[in-house]
Amino acid sequence: MLPLRAAVLPEDRIDAALHSYDGGGVEVKGPALLLRKTVADRVSIEGGYYSDLVSAASPDVLATASPFTDRRDEWRVSARYLHGDSILHLGYTRSTENDYDARTWNFGVSHEFFGGMSTLSLDYTRGANVVRRSDNDFRATNDRSAYRLGLAQVLSPSTLLSISYEGILDEGYLSNPYRSVRILGIFAGPERYPGTRTSNAIALRLQQYFDVLGGGALSAGYRHFSDTWQISAGDWELGWRQHLYDRWMLGLNYRQYGQTAAVFYSDDFDREYTYMARDKELSTFSSRRLGLTVSYDLYRRLALGLENGRVVLAADWIRYDYADYTDASKPGNDEPYGFDAWLLQLNFTSGF
Repeated sequence: MLPLRAAVLPEDRIDAALHSYDGGGVEVKGPALLLRKTVADRVSIEGGYYSDLVSAASPDVLATASPFTDRRDEWRVSARYLHGDSILHLGYTRSTENDYDARTWNFGVSHEFFGGMSTLSLDYTRGANVVRRSDNDFRATNDRSAYRLGLAQVLSPSTLLSISYEGILDEGYLSNPYRSVRILGIFAGPERYPGTRTSNAIALRLQQYFDVLGGGALSAGYRHFSDTWQISAGDWELGWRQHLYDRWMLGLNYRQYGQTAAVFYSDDFDREYTYMARDKELSTFSSRRLGLTVSYDLYRRLALGLENGRVVLAADWIRYDYADYTDASKPGNDEPYGFDAWLLQLNFTSGF
């Protein structure tokens, strides 16, 4: 059931997770930790750590360079303050790699009205990033500003509808210092992107609870994206979560995505242009994602104040198909590129 209540802070929790991704010559794995604690009933403080160990031998890499490994460490801290029916949020994130540093500040506010039936949220994020190359003294910067507006509406005790908008402005060096473009079949120099990018996205999501077989919930959503690089994308997803017996929950989710290519993208250019990109993520491509989630409630209450402990195992199969991108690491290959990927996550969470 969707409760009707005044604004409340999130519950005190500790989370520990392991994640693993394998697909397209790229392997990513690492741990994640999160701790959230309420102070004086009005302030919630949260700290988190996330790590990625990346091993890459993708077509982009093999076409012009050698396989590599890298590690990204991310630390974040945030605080929420409850005042009446409003919650103010302030957060900071720092991420470091061998060749990329990112700092992000976030501020947001959400307010419930109409007796908790409606929630309006506003959010602003500012990011400052440093881009480098690990093999020389190249150094560049880029900045990002993101604005988000969301409205969640309770339609009934078992139905929730939400709509959200996000606008993003990127400025600075936005390309990849390692990636090269191909002209008439020959790799002839680094990519060159415009110095600005404005993106817009709008999303609609519906959640419906059904009192069947112990309780189940249906979720459906659609999102549309467009930007000044003339990329247009859309994705929709459908999911179901079902309680099983007393402690088990089973979830099934499907997502489909498709996009058009950036105006300055080409797999193989016929001549040199002002802006040129060969990043497959800027090409025309589609993806399908099928996910299965199984969770088990370990305990209701335990020693040391621990309560509502749960372990969650999630496995996702993802298929990527690129319409106008080829594997240049294989000479003479002109077949569109595609690959399968697996994403595995193991998570333990507990209240305290």
